[in-house]
Amino acid sequence: MSITQHIPPQAKVDSLEESWIKSAQQDLSAFEKLYDANYEAIFRYAYQRMDSKDDAADVTAQVFLKAMTNIKKYKFMGLKFSSWLYRIAKSETYQFLKNKSKSPTINVETESLANMAQDIDVPIALGNEELIAALSELNDQELELVEMRYFEQRNFKEIGEILDMTENNSKVKTHRVIKKLQNKQK
Repeated sequence: MSITQHIPPQAKVDSLEESWIKSAQQDLSAFEKLYDANYEAIFRYAYQRMDSKDDAADVTAQVFLKAMTNIKKYKFMGLKFSSWLYRIAKSETYQFLKNKSKSPTINVETESLANMAQDIDVPIALGNEELIAALSELNDQELELVEMRYFEQRNFKEIGEILDMTENNSKVKTHRVIKKLQNKQK
């Protein structure tokens, strides 16, 4: 898997992370630090999209296996290392679900739905069932935008990095999805 993106040169990488990457590129045993620093977040990302912790652990293992296998090809191009991992995780998650003939799920807490409804100005009186029904009518990319923004609390820059789009594009697309949800609730 080769992932590249043109980012203006002002983007900076964490120097500690950069040293870990360089070490791992020379000696795979040094990959452990990158694994330890990112495992939990990647696991949560996979688990957010499926019903089983075991399946999420399998996908997470595959993500890190691919990352470790391809670490020598990794070049800093303005993306954080974690964004590169999230892109691999996205691909692996959907491939896993496709291979198992499963549909992606969205794991949300009642509190997350209430916060989302309040944030996007959808009347809470309509109830969680109506909001869940509206969410289930979204296409995969729309649902992923909502998921990252409201259930994973990601900023637009990070969403853009993960989905291979500009920060502004992630913002515009997310706001379009919000408008769509608001119109369904009227």
